[in-house]
Amino acid sequence: MNRSRVPAGTLAGIFIIALASLTFEVGLTRAFSVLLRYHFVFMAISLATCGLGIGGLVDFLALRRSGGDAAPTRMLVILSAAASVSFAVSVPLLFSSTFAAHLTSLALVGGVCIVPFIFVGAFMSHAFAAWSSEGGRMYFYDLTGAALGSCAVIVALQLLGATNVPLLCGALAALAGVAVGIGTNLRIPAAALALLMVVALVVNLRAPFIDLPAIPPGEGHDAKPLYCELGDPAIKAKIVYSDWNAFARTDVVAYARPDGEYHDEDELFIYTDGEVPTNLIHFDGDLQKVADTYHGFIGFFPFRTGMPDEVLLIGPGGGLDVLLSLAVGASRIDGVELNPSMLPIVRKYRDLAGPVYDYPNVDVRVEEGRSFVRRSDHSYDLIYMALTKTATTASSSLALVESYVHTVEGFQDYLRHLTDDGSIAVICQHPLVLMRLFMTGYEALVREGVPEAEAIRHLMTLSVPPEAYAHGPYRHLLIVRRQPLTPERARELTEEAIALRLVPGFVPGAYEPAPFTALASGGESLADFAGTVDRWWGPMAVDVSPRTDDRPFVIDFLPGIPPQMRNLTLAIFLLVALFSAGTIVYLTRSSRGEGPGAGLLTGAVIYFALLGAGYMLVEVCLAQKLILYLGYPALTLSVILFSLLVS
Repeated sequence: MNRSRVPAGTLAGIFIIALASLTFEVGLTRAFSVLLRYHFVFMAISLATCGLGIGGLVDFLALRRSGGDAAPTRMLVILSAAASVSFAVSVPLLFSSTFAAHLTSLALVGGVCIVPFIFVGAFMSHAFAAWSSEGGRMYFYDLTGAALGSCAVIVALQLLGATNVPLLCGALAALAGVAVGIGTNLRIPAAALALLMVVALVVNLRAPFIDLPAIPPGEGHDAKPLYCELGDPAIKAKIVYSDWNAFARTDVVAYARPDGEYHDEDELFIYTDGEVPTNLIHFDGDLQKVADTYHGFIGFFPFRTGMPDEVLLIGPGGGLDVLLSLAVGASRIDGVELNPSMLPIVRKYRDLAGPVYDYPNVDVRVEEGRSFVRRSDHSYDLIYMALTKTATTASSSLALVESYVHTVEGFQDYLRHLTDDGSIAVICQHPLVLMRLFMTGYEALVREGVPEAEAIRHLMTLSVPPEAYAHGPYRHLLIVRRQPLTPERARELTEEAIALRLVPGFVPGAYEPAPFTALASGGESLADFAGTVDRWWGPMAVDVSPRTDDRPFVIDFLPGIPPQMRNLTLAIFLLVALFSAGTIVYLTRSSRGEGPGAGLLTGAVIYFALLGAGYMLVEVCLAQKLILYLGYPALTLSVILFSLLVS
């Protein structure tokens, strides 16, 4: 039944539930970043779009044909209540230890998070069917609410954190039911549900019942390290401070001594979204003690051998990099830190870490490293990056984590901001990452005009011995120099590295083992060298060719699409084909020759499928590229969605 005029309450309900839906969609990316990895921003977009489509299909096939059209208000209130409950329940479920131990299952994560979008899709479909003549007006309220939600979520994440945003969305969805049910008794249970959601939100803000999962040993394959350590009684880790914002969840973690006691002078570790931590070490103001303590530390090698006067630190974290710079007498230390929580945390623990970020020659800014370098007109003796990636393993589930900091274009930006005798130093954890960074530095030098035969003379690598791997993720060092190493200097650096018990990997003119030999002699091109590395690495096929800004997946070493995404893509394709075929058959049979035939329906399905695919490809590509400029996925997605929805 088509009604001539849509009630104002229904328009308000459409606006509110669209706002809640987009707030949840962007907030979901923040939850995924904490539990999974931030590249699942794309999965959140797909879940939302797919869920809305399924919801519309469910409404068309079932709800409208079960008497729903006779009482659209009642059905809309029920659907808004269902969306409210599913908003509030989905993320807490994922944050429970039981679910968190299986978070590498995309089917589980997708199955939990798609449910709220199905209810929202059914709500919208039911409203548009009941008042189809008013579709234009309803669509305006729908898109306006969604656009507002895509912006409001950034404020919500800053104030509430990712675990509280779903409760806020639940309250908003229940309020949509109140708006739709105005003038009927249906508004009373909807209002009670909204009140319940607000109470849950306030309680969780004051005494969180949703927090990071502690995963027991042996469970949670490929779970983030912080969750495994929280669940391991032998490690005795505890969170002493946490801070949520739209960029990340940041946790300060203390570890007990063997006697089980925690001491104030012991160093702390700062985790960003549960990933590789940065040290918050005890510093009493004695820089000579720092130099002595880190005498043989691989991360100190570029400082002690280069004695840089002006340093740029990309991702200085808890301040260790600043201390290393101060220890060699650097007169100017600039830092670029992406996490806005990091500086306040370091200052909060000033009694432990000292005034590391408050020295007059230290200037650390909160912004994206590449953007800062591109805008800077200054040159540095050393540009230093230690574990700046959010993940440093070679797991296939992390293959789609972007790293614009480590692309060829990124290295070109750094080379252009070095003094004549300056160098870039990069610390990483995995040898495959080191090999790719080596090739990336080589390619960047060639693009900057260095002859291929000479480019390799600008590079050197060092590693800690394998028995030292257990001491931390600082394992491999790449140095890219503005000027080539002379044979004399190469021998000096090699001898010093060996004296410090570091293992040379490649030092031009002093140590050139396989697979570097042919490249160093000029007998191989970079492409040939990549094949050599593949054979050298062993039976596993790997691809360590340089990554660019168009393909910034620095830890994707498997040729082709990662297996996890390959299986997901195939499953999605089959589901879409089955849904499409089923819908065409159903509509053809139910029309009994009075509606469009199978051929016309098939053309319509293909048309809209291609239209949707094109839209999603544009949206996802924009999200990936703008992360480089805007800094983090939640803000990027918010800006893109607001722009697309408003226009």
